[in-house]
Amino acid sequence: MARRTAEAAERTRVAIVTAARRLFASSGFASTSTSAVVEAAGVTRGALYHHFADKTDLFRAVFVQLEHELNETVATAALAAGSARDALVAGCDACLEFMTRPEYHQIAVVDAPAVLGSQAWHDIDAGIGLTTMQAGLDALAGEGGLRVPSTPALAILLFGALTEAGIVVSRGRAGSPSREELLDALVGLVVSADDTVVGG
Repeated sequence: MARRTAEAAERTRVAIVTAARRLFASSGFASTSTSAVVEAAGVTRGALYHHFADKTDLFRAVFVQLEHELNETVATAALAAGSARDALVAGCDACLEFMTRPEYHQIAVVDAPAVLGSQAWHDIDAGIGLTTMQAGLDALAGEGGLRVPSTPALAILLFGALTEAGIVVSRGRAGSPSREELLDALVGLVVSADDTVVGG
């Protein structure tokens, strides 16, 4: 009985997060009401507040889910590559491509810093993705393809550069560097000079 109850509770939570993610992506945080989420999820208001303290708490869960999805997309692309250098290129390209999604732009770029605050936004983003970046740099260093030693400081700097590049491609403003240009410049910062960098 307890197991079935837990499974039912998890299904309800998933339904709420799924509905909220769709609404936050299409309408934005400010224009999405908890009533709309409840109706879209097919649950009661009490069920929503059983799982989430308020709309901001629900938004945080959506943002965390989206960031995990981004990280998994990056890891999958990197693991499919044949070398550590190709993995770094593929992972960074997959990240930039993911960040061009309208859903990501609205939730992660537009709303998350304002709703959660810049510190919480950064803590979630880096807390999920920075380990993957460090692993990629460590692997590249192991192949002798890194310009400088792989350190936590280097991972932080490159992760920050990738995040900023992603924000630029997410906004899609006229005159901004293309995704390919940003990728080549990013990878060129750390790949040994004798390696040719090719954009995705």
